[in-house]
Amino acid sequence: MTESLFLKNLWYFAMHGSFLKQGKLVAKEILGEKVVFGRDENDVPFALRDNCPHRGVPLSKGWYDGKCIQCCYHGWKFDNTGACTSIPALADDKFDTRKIKVFKYPCREVNGTIWIYVPQNKADLSGADQWVPNLLLSPEKKFLFVEKVTMPADIDHSVIGLIDPAHVTFVHQSWYWRSSKNLRLKEKKFEPVDLGFKMSRHTPSSNSKGYSILKGGTSTEINFQLPGIRTEHIQVGENEIVSITCLTPINDHETELNHIFYTTLGFVKFIWWPLRQLGKQFIHQDLGIFRKLGEGLQSKPTLMLLGEPDAQARWYHELKRQWDLSQQNKTPFVNPVEPKTLHWIT
Repeated sequence: MTESLFLKNLWYFAMHGSFLKQGKLVAKEILGEKVVFGRDENDVPFALRDNCPHRGVPLSKGWYDGKCIQCCYHGWKFDNTGACTSIPALADDKFDTRKIKVFKYPCREVNGTIWIYVPQNKADLSGADQWVPNLLLSPEKKFLFVEKVTMPADIDHSVIGLIDPAHVTFVHQSWYWRSSKNLRLKEKKFEPVDLGFKMSRHTPSSNSKGYSILKGGTSTEINFQLPGIRTEHIQVGENEIVSITCLTPINDHETELNHIFYTTLGFVKFIWWPLRQLGKQFIHQDLGIFRKLGEGLQSKPTLMLLGEPDAQARWYHELKRQWDLSQQNKTPFVNPVEPKTLHWIT
């Protein structure tokens, strides 16, 4: 079967909750679909198809009073469930306007972040309660927002860049991270988990300066899950750091990258601004190389995945294939990744 670019029947990161204010609408393109987000009168997020069913004008161009969205073209009104509540020009007051509906996507707020479920079949949302992202925090805890950028690449290239260990030495050369002159042979153990795989908990590499300021028995575990979520959980004594990078396809040539962060380390609040700036610099180094990648891909070169450094990329493609098969055949997803120890030099 041909591998799909976009995976459906999965949850995608939409935005950090701070970007979605009551009484305001936020329009986004996700997997090529136009979506409008808002918060209802109870501050609960919702997501609707961003088209008025009358003449197709984006609902995000209209007005929202916190309860109803009014289309700017003919004034049709819709509540946060997508049901039409009013058609001003209609003289027939016996017509049940609520029969007219805008598609409503399943939408959830998890630890201060907004997620949307994108179905394959909009008439079947039965899978929406499955595979809700586990962000490792109890419900009352919230992530801090670090950065958002648009990668000029499709989701596959973006994910492979996210989980590729070999680029770190050359793209992220910084005094606070590592140098290409200080290479080490790495041996990492991997195992399958849920919709992806994880690098088993280990002590960070000695040539990774970013970890050196953390004292008290530091260990880290890195987890990748479909459709494009990389979670790093760092244990520092009794404290923890959770750093998550989420990739959401905008369309077939752009992918949005969002980075969020949480820690119980009390001193971080005093150094949050410079820490966030370092995180943004790290992300923009990736953005810079992806712009160069975009130039190279214009000539449609033949590409390859080689050896153990590219094993995670091969796993990603096989995970996608198995997910597509499970959705087409309506069978349980079977994770194809086998436990394995990988080696590379960085």
